[in-house]
Amino acid sequence: MARPNRFGLTEVSSPAGGSNVDVVFVHGINGHPYDTWTSEKYKTFWPAQLLPPLIEEAKARVLVYGYDADTGSPTEQISSSSKTPDVDGHQNYRTPLAQDRIHHHAETLVASLCANRRNRHAVRHPIVFVAHSLGGIVVKRALIHSAWIRGQNTRHLRSIAISTYGVLFLGTPHFGMQVAKWNSWSDDITCTTQSSGLQAPIFDALKPNSEILQNIDRQFSELAREFHIFYFHEMKPTKLANGWRYIVDEVSAAPVTQDVERAGIQQDHIHMCTFEDDGTPGFELVTEAIQRHATDAMESIRQRWETESAEQQLRLSGGLTSGISRISLSNPVGQVLESVPSSDHALIDTTSSRKPQLKHYVVPRDRVKDFVGREAQLKEISAYFATESTQEPRVLILCGLGGQGKSQIVLEYCRRHRVSYRGIFWVDASSEALALQSYIHITIALSGESPPTIKEREKTIEIVKARIEDWNEPWLLVFDNYDKPDDFTDVRKFLPKSDRGHVIFTSRRRDLDRLGTPMELPGLSLDEGVDLLLRRYSKQAKEENLGTAQEIVSRLGCLALAIDQAAAYIAYRRIPLCRLGEFLALYDTQRKEILSYTPSNLWEYRSMQMPGPEDQKTSINAFTTWELSLNQLTMDNPQETNAIIHFLTLSAFFNPARIEESLFRNHWQKFETTTHEPSKRTKLRHVLKWRKKSQSSYGDSRPPPLWLHAIGARRHGAKSTPSNQELDDCWDTDRFWDFLTKIHELCLVQNIEKDDQGASFSLHPLVRDWLQLREQSVDHQDYLTECCVMLKHSAFSYVDFDKISVGQRAAMVNHIDACMLIDEQTSEPQNRLGNEKMSYDTASGLAVAYHSHGRFESAEMLLDRITNDEDADIMYFTQLLFTLIALGKNEKAADLSLRSRQLREETVDKKNPKWLAFTSTLAYALGGLGRHDEAVPIQREILQLNQEVLGKSHRNTLDSMSTLAVLLEKQNKYTESVALAREVLEDSETVLKKNDSIVLHTMETLALALQGLDQFVDAETTQREVVRDRQQFGGKDHPATLMSMHDLAWILESTNNDEAEKLYRQVIESEKKVLCEGHPETLRSMECLANLLRDQGKHAEAETTQREVLQGRQQSQGIDHRATLVSMHNLAWILEPTNREEAEELYRQVIESMKKVLCEGHPDTLLSIENLADLLRDQGKEDEAEEIDRILDLEQAS
Repeated sequence: MARPNRFGLTEVSSPAGGSNVDVVFVHGINGHPYDTWTSEKYKTFWPAQLLPPLIEEAKARVLVYGYDADTGSPTEQISSSSKTPDVDGHQNYRTPLAQDRIHHHAETLVASLCANRRNRHAVRHPIVFVAHSLGGIVVKRALIHSAWIRGQNTRHLRSIAISTYGVLFLGTPHFGMQVAKWNSWSDDITCTTQSSGLQAPIFDALKPNSEILQNIDRQFSELAREFHIFYFHEMKPTKLANGWRYIVDEVSAAPVTQDVERAGIQQDHIHMCTFEDDGTPGFELVTEAIQRHATDAMESIRQRWETESAEQQLRLSGGLTSGISRISLSNPVGQVLESVPSSDHALIDTTSSRKPQLKHYVVPRDRVKDFVGREAQLKEISAYFATESTQEPRVLILCGLGGQGKSQIVLEYCRRHRVSYRGIFWVDASSEALALQSYIHITIALSGESPPTIKEREKTIEIVKARIEDWNEPWLLVFDNYDKPDDFTDVRKFLPKSDRGHVIFTSRRRDLDRLGTPMELPGLSLDEGVDLLLRRYSKQAKEENLGTAQEIVSRLGCLALAIDQAAAYIAYRRIPLCRLGEFLALYDTQRKEILSYTPSNLWEYRSMQMPGPEDQKTSINAFTTWELSLNQLTMDNPQETNAIIHFLTLSAFFNPARIEESLFRNHWQKFETTTHEPSKRTKLRHVLKWRKKSQSSYGDSRPPPLWLHAIGARRHGAKSTPSNQELDDCWDTDRFWDFLTKIHELCLVQNIEKDDQGASFSLHPLVRDWLQLREQSVDHQDYLTECCVMLKHSAFSYVDFDKISVGQRAAMVNHIDACMLIDEQTSEPQNRLGNEKMSYDTASGLAVAYHSHGRFESAEMLLDRITNDEDADIMYFTQLLFTLIALGKNEKAADLSLRSRQLREETVDKKNPKWLAFTSTLAYALGGLGRHDEAVPIQREILQLNQEVLGKSHRNTLDSMSTLAVLLEKQNKYTESVALAREVLEDSETVLKKNDSIVLHTMETLALALQGLDQFVDAETTQREVVRDRQQFGGKDHPATLMSMHDLAWILESTNNDEAEKLYRQVIESEKKVLCEGHPETLRSMECLANLLRDQGKHAEAETTQREVLQGRQQSQGIDHRATLVSMHNLAWILEPTNREEAEELYRQVIESMKKVLCEGHPDTLLSIENLADLLRDQGKEDEAEEIDRILDLEQAS
C-alpha cells in the first residue's frame, strides 16, 4: 500500500461494497500518520494490515490523520500576554500559542473529516476515534468545537460530534505531565527546542494543572456521556537519556470516571500503539474495543441523526426559535432542561402551510448513558398507557425502595417515547414548593418568555394546565420523588384534566393507589445487575468473571444504585477483574464507605433537581435515600418514634430474608408481668433499650422492653402512650400487622405476609446494612445482645418438633447464623457469646436450636466455649456430651465426661437431676466407644436413682430407661433390650407425645433389638413408623430422619437387599448435601452400602466405596481412630474374595493398631484376629491359623 500523506486524512483500508463506519487514527506529539502506528521489527502498519479483517463484518473503513505535532517546528511568535477570546466567548488572559495550536489542529481535523465524509456520502456514518498521546487532546478539542457549532453556515461541521460513537485514548495526558520528562523524551527523538532556538508551545499546554487542559477537560466532560470512552495507560517506562521514565502516568492517562473503561497496556509510551501481530500486548484489548464500537454504533447514531434532522426541519420552517436548542452536543454547559422537537419525522408536517407544532421535552438530563435492563418494566409502563382513557389522564404510580432506579426507568421511558408526545414535562414533587418551581420552568418552556413575576406565579399552575388541556396530542407529566404525601396533600390541583394525558409518579410510598394504579418496582435481575456492575468491561471479561459478579450483585440485593456505586468504588480503588472476589471481603469491612461513596465528578450521583446553584444539589447514595424514608416515621410521640426505630434496627441483626412475628411474640411472653419504675436519671433511649450500657449482658432482663408496646404488646387501658404501669402479657397479632403495614408503605420492609402462624417480613440486605451502620459501636453490641436473647427465647419455645414447622426452624437457625457472624466480626474473642458467664444461658439456648436442626458442629462450638470454664453448670457439659455423641465424637465425649465426673464426684449430690442426666450421657458415650461393660452398670445405677428421686413415669426416668435399652442392644442382649424398650413406650403414653425424641429413639432401639432376635417383620414395621414420624415432624432431610432411614435400610438387609441398597443410596446422597461428604454419618452409610454390595457379589463397587470411606475416616478422624480401624477391617473383609494378599496385610495392620489403641482383648480386636485366622485357613496356611485360634481362645477365656 502507498505510504499515508504526512498531513491531512488518508484512507488506508475500505471494505468491498462500501463502508458503514469510520475508524479514525490520530497520532500524538512528534508523531506521524504511518510511523506512530508501525512496529519497529517487522514494520507492521496494523491499522491497515491487522485491523481490517476484525472489523469487516461492521463494514468499517480506516483513516489516519496527520498534523504538525513536532516540538521543534517553527511557530508564529505571539505575545504571551495577549488578551484573546476564549471558546465560550469570555475574555481570558492566557498563553495563546499552545491553545491556538491545539485548537487549530482540532478545527482542521473536523473540517478535513467532514469534507472527506461528505464527498463519499458518509456524513451519517458512525465514527470511532483512536488517539495516541497529544492526539487525544486534539480529538477532545475537535469534538468540543464540532458540538458547539451554532451558525447555519457551519452547521454541517456538527456532523462529526453527532456521528462520534467511541473514543480510544492511548496514553493521553488528560491532566498533563512533567515537562522534564517530555523534554528528555523529545531530546531522544528529535532536536531539542533549545538547540533549534525555537519555543515549544505544546509544552505549555501539557504541564500539570495546565489551564488549557483544565478548560478542555471541563468542556469535554459535559459531552463525555454521549460517547463510549476507553482509557489506556502505559505499564512500562520509556527509556530516556536520563533513565527509564513513565511519560504519562496512570492518573493522567486513565482517570477513574463513571461509565468509562480503563486498561493498561504492557508497553511503554512509544510502543503502546504499535503491534507486530495479534499476540502483541494490548492488541486484543484495543482491537476488541474498536470492533465492539464499530458493531454497536449504528442504532445509537441513527437515533441521534433522527433528532438532529427533526430539529433542523423545525428551524427551517420557523417552528423552533434559535433560543431553544438541545442540551446534548449543542449546549453542554447550558440549561439543564430541554425543550426540543420530536425525532419522528412523521409527526412534523413541513409541507403544510400551517406552522408545525412545537414539541416540548422539559426533562432533566440526568439519564444514565448505558441504561441497563428493565425491559419488562418499560414494556409494562407502555402497555398501561396504551389503554384508552376516559375523561381523566391515566396515572401510574411507580413505587419501590430508594435506590431501585425508579427515576432512571422513567427517564428512559421518556427518551424512548418522546416521539409519541406533544410534550413531556418533569416535576420535582419532593415538596409543593419545588413542584411549583417546576411549573414555572414549564411555563417558560411553553411560552418562551421570561420568568413570571411573583403575582403571575400564583397563576402558573392554571396557565400550564390550560395550555396542556387545549392540546389534541398526547402529553406526559412526571412527578418525581413524591415521597411525602402527608406534606404535599393537594397534588391533584397540578394535574390537567384531559383524556390525552399520561401521568407518572415515582415514590418510595406504596399507599398512593388513591391517585392511580400502583406498579411495584423489583430489584434488578441477576443478569441485569451483572451488566450494570461490569458495563465498562468486554463481553469476554464478563463471562470470565460471571460467578464472582453474580455473588457481588446478590450481596448488594440487586439494588441498582448500590451496584452502580459498587462499580464506581471498584474503579476508584482500581480493583482488577482478576481480583474481583476481593471486593466482597472489602465490603464486609467497609460497607459504610462503599455505600456512601459518591464520586464528586459524576453526574449520575447528583440529585435530580431543577436548575439551581450547583452547591445546592445534594449528593445522593444508598444511605441518604433510606434516611429520608426513616425521617418520615417521626411522630408527635418521641417514645413511639424511638420504639419504631429500635424495632427496625433490631430486625437488621437477624437474617433479612424472613423475619417472623414469633420472634417478637416469644420474646414478650418470656418476660414476667411486673411494675417497673425507671430511675429518674435513666434516659429514654436506655429505657427503650432496657439494657445496662456499662456491660455486655446476654442474660434476661426485667421488665419487658417498652418498645414492644409500639409493635404488638397490648397494655392495660389500651392507651397509645407507653407508661410505667403494670404490663399485660397479651400479644396483639392484628396490632403487629398494622404496624408492619405502616413501615411497609415507606418501603423500609418488604414481602409482608400473614398466615396462621402470624406475620412475617423481610429486609432488603442493604437496608439491613444501613440500619446496622447507623448505630455507634457500643449500641451495636447492645442490639446484638438483645437479638441473641430473643433467639434464645424462641429456641426454648421450639425444642419440640410439634411446636414449630421445618421452615420456621430453618429461618430461626438462619437468624442465629447472622448473629454469630456479626458477633465474630465485631466482638473481641473474650467477649463473644459463650465466653462470658453472663452469656452462658443464651449460648446454651442457641446451641439447643442448632442441635435440633442438625447443626451439631455449630452447637459444639458454642458449648465448647462454655465448658472451657470447668466450674460451669453441669447441665452445659451434659448438653455438650449429647452434641458430641451426635457428631460421632464418642471418644471426646467420654474423656470430657470422665474428667468432669472426677472433678465433681466428691462434692456433688448424686441424686441431683442434673448430675443424673450428665452421668447417663456419660454411659451413652462409653457405649458408643464399645465400652459396654463400663457403660451398662453406670446406666443401671442412674435408672435406679431416677426411679427413687423422680418416680417411674418421670421424663428423666424414661430417658434413662431408654438409654439402658440402647446399651443392652449394643451388648447383643436383645431380649432384655426389647422388654425395657416396650416398658418405656407403655409408661410414656400418658407422659410424652408420640413424636417426642425419647419415644422415637426408644422405638428405633426396639426395632434394632427385634432384628437381633430375627423378628424382621416387627422390626421393619416399627422402624418404618419411626421414619414416617421423623419425616413429618423434622423434615425429610433432617439428620435425625436420615439416621432413621439408615437404620431402616440396615433392617431391610435381612429381607430385601434391593430396597436396602436403594435406601442406602438415597440416604448417602442426602447426607452429602445436608452434612458433608466426610461426615461420620455419611461415611457410616457408605460403609453399610459397601458391605451390602459385597454380600450381593458387587465386589468392584464395594471395594471402591469402602476405600473412599477409609480415606474419609483417615482425613477426618485420624489413622488411629477406632472408626478408622473398623473401616480398615471392613475393607480387608471386602477384599477377601478378590485380593487375599492385600486383605491379609490389612488384617495384620489393623490387629497391631487395635492392640495399641483399644486393647488386645477388645471385641473389635478379637473379631479382626478371628477373620485373619479364617482367611489364613482359606489360603491353606493351617498351622498359622491354628496358632492364632489358640491365642484367640486364651484371650476370650481371660
